[in-house]
Amino acid sequence: MKTNDEGVFSHILICKNVEKAKESLHETYAKERHLFFIKDEFLIDDAKEVIKEAYIAESENKYLILIAKGYRVEAQNALLKILEEPPRHIVFIVVAPSKTAFLPTVRSRLLQKELLIEQEVTHSGLNLAKLDLGDMYPFIQKHQNVEKGLLKELVQAIVYESIHEHHLRFSEKELEHFAKLLHLVELNTRAQTILTSLLLSIMLRKYR
Repeated sequence: MKTNDEGVFSHILICKNVEKAKESLHETYAKERHLFFIKDEFLIDDAKEVIKEAYIAESENKYLILIAKGYRVEAQNALLKILEEPPRHIVFIVVAPSKTAFLPTVRSRLLQKELLIEQEVTHSGLNLAKLDLGDMYPFIQKHQNVEKGLLKELVQAIVYESIHEHHLRFSEKELEHFAKLLHLVELNTRAQTILTSLLLSIMLRKYR
């Protein structure tokens, strides 16, 4: 594990929200020379681009910030040597949502830090006490392609708002149904199916 002259270590940064991590790092290193390499998945060609940039001589610290949700094995292997022995004045910050994104060989060579981002509270924006089909359809259309994590937050927010903000009362069977929908989210059931079932249950409760 090598440090530059000022005692600054290259490191892995774990942050569940990589977009927020980028904003935070941009602010942190605003007065330093820094370059971002942002990918959904880091590939071997991306690693070669980083290595090429790292070998450009610098007289002061330059931070190379790699951000991805995943890193291909061959890309990590290509970066291994330069992460362990970076050129002078080069500091690597390698960002991912989870430490499991990295090979043990990479994790063993770099310090690991964690960036905790305050969770933004999800709100549905629906008047759940007076829900009708006219509200449901555009809402479901808007959210039909949300990824699993956001869908789970949205389902939890809708149930929470129904009970605690709109003071709707549900039977034990209905609450079990909501719990089952959350389980189906984990099984990658389509957002359209989940939201339709959830919102219909809430809308139809007033007719029982």
